[in-house]
Amino acid sequence: MPNRFFQSRRLEPCLALATLALGFFHAWLGRYSMDPDGISYLDIGQSFFRRDWPNAVNSYWSPLYPWTLGLILGVVDPSPRKEFVAACLVNFVIFALALLAFRFLLHTLIAFHSEGAPGQSPDAPLPLPQWMMLTLGYVIFLWIALEVDPPWETTPDLAVLAFTCLAAGVLLRLHPTGKIWTFAFFGLILAAGYWTKAILFPLGFVTLAAAYWWKRSIPGWRTRLLIATLFFLAASAPLIFLLSHQKARFTFGDSGKLNYAWFISPRTFWRNWQGGILGSGIPAHPTRQLLRHPDLFEFDGPVLGTYPPWTDPSYWNEGLKWHFRLKPQLEQLATTTASEVRLLFRVRPDLITAVIILALLSGGIWLSTSRQLWPLLAISAVGMGIYLPLFENDRYLGGFVLVIFLTLFAAVRLRPTAQNVAAYVTLAVSFTMLLATADYTVRLATHHFAIPGTGPNSTLQDITAAEDLWQVGLHPGDKVAVIMNGTGAYWAHLAKVRIVAEIMETGHGTKEFWDSSPEVQQQVFHLFAQAHAKLAVTTCPPNPALQKDWQPLPATPYCIHRLN
Repeated sequence: MPNRFFQSRRLEPCLALATLALGFFHAWLGRYSMDPDGISYLDIGQSFFRRDWPNAVNSYWSPLYPWTLGLILGVVDPSPRKEFVAACLVNFVIFALALLAFRFLLHTLIAFHSEGAPGQSPDAPLPLPQWMMLTLGYVIFLWIALEVDPPWETTPDLAVLAFTCLAAGVLLRLHPTGKIWTFAFFGLILAAGYWTKAILFPLGFVTLAAAYWWKRSIPGWRTRLLIATLFFLAASAPLIFLLSHQKARFTFGDSGKLNYAWFISPRTFWRNWQGGILGSGIPAHPTRQLLRHPDLFEFDGPVLGTYPPWTDPSYWNEGLKWHFRLKPQLEQLATTTASEVRLLFRVRPDLITAVIILALLSGGIWLSTSRQLWPLLAISAVGMGIYLPLFENDRYLGGFVLVIFLTLFAAVRLRPTAQNVAAYVTLAVSFTMLLATADYTVRLATHHFAIPGTGPNSTLQDITAAEDLWQVGLHPGDKVAVIMNGTGAYWAHLAKVRIVAEIMETGHGTKEFWDSSPEVQQQVFHLFAQAHAKLAVTTCPPNPALQKDWQPLPATPYCIHRLN
């Protein structure tokens, strides 16, 4: 019988250690990976460490994650070759903290119904045994924390997962006669989530409203929830004040508004918006367009960062107006709804099968038990729903998906005659999910992905390019121009130089440059120099004849042109 084998105090330590080992292995495999968002987080973190407050806060990137990166990396002070590795190790620490938060929620769910489990008669339905909940919980966490919110991505999504689990666990532990500090702590957790990701601010109110409605008839519940609300608002207020003061208008964050304008209506491009699209608004301080053929943009100040248009998109897009339009909204809803349905129902069919079988074994009591846990399901559903009108990425939803599946399994109630079937279902689904995790791990290690481009990239050539730039005379703080997409210029961050002008590859700008006459190219170089750039950097053109004025950087795909 499977229960006898798994009913051991050693089960969870083994699961936890295996999870930590896999998390570290995945983080290490992606230690040289980086993405444009990660560069912005690193830049903001560096501004925080050097106390450059105007650049340490902006209304697009929430500050808690980049400040954590900046503080740790500022103290460690890694070399350019080790900076991305150090950032990845910080992510692993966050992975470990997310594991603790998940464990807290999992044991809270196990205890929530075990205490009140009806044990009066031998045939009374009981919750899933602890070993089943532990096994199912850990394999779900592995899926979410390794594949949906991978530890090698320099993003705050694992931290969001941690705060989501922590808030759900504390909510279940709140009691109308409980100590005041637990409700205050609940409000602080919700505020910390907002400091990590702006969308958790409105979700904090949803959480408080669901908590109120859950036990509103119990004396003392309203007063204590009011305390939680006050602590939530008090801890959120400093960030709201900073952002509102910076923008000279009330705001708790502009990421939602900007994403709506970029992806729904009026669908402007997210870099170098000049206000040309009808109805998009009047730019308050856009990047400066110095040439039209090819399009050349300059952005030397006031935003400081590796690539200022993405260090603070809210500054350069100030004045951008979003508009509700039915047709593009319906088009986006069709896309995001299909994506969320895929994540919940199609990515892990074995998990869905296990939920269905165990729910059928439970019978009607599964629905009644689920209703007791409705706040967790409702909050997670709203969290996923917030993204539906905007823009969906699986990594935004990891914490919500995790809470939903844990709650559905916690609601299972089985009679003794069905326990053996449940045990085999648990073992089967755990085995298939572990096989999937093993398959993904092998693909990660061998760089053979089912969908190309879905795994970690490598910045080793960017590290080499950064070292080469120092050898040719560039120094930290110097300014450069690029004929390529500045978002992918990871070498610039590693070399500690600032991109101040660009011709984007997007929109065929680079092609137009290479096809232009020598006179136009000299004009481009002159404008780059006027922007105080010392070098122009580009991806070396495939035609050697075009490289005559360019110096290749050895062992990299990049070429440079000296401007002065």
